[in-house]
Amino acid sequence: GVLHLMEHEEEYIFTLPSAYARSILTIPWVELGGKVNINCARTGYSATVTFHTKPFYGGKVHRVTAEVKHNPTNTIVCKAQGEWNGTLEFTYSNGDTKVIDTNKLPVIRKRIRPIAKQGPLESR
Repeated sequence: GVLHLMEHEEEYIFTLPSAYARSILTIPWVELGGKVNINCARTGYSATVTFHTKPFYGGKVHRVTAEVKHNPTNTIVCKAQGEWNGTLEFTYSNGDTKVIDTNKLPVIRKRIRPIAKQGPLESR
């Protein structure tokens, strides 16, 4: 995928995780798994996000780990771990940490161009 942030003049190229249908004979649910790569050539930052699938026995669902890197200096600026639909803990290279509960974040409606002004490969 490609995401354009027009107000920052940035373009992010990213891959998507796999989605797995689980418990299809009982109460079905979807699990994300695999590695996602995000890259912005303009800023020189990239990120690798790993969606961990739940082991057959034990373990947690919706676990994720991530690493943000400044490519020109080959420096890891931030690491994250937690649940993508719950609490995430960010650890920065200077030692600071920040915890975000995604359930408490405000919902922000996306802004899109009118469909008539979108290109043939864009989606609303």
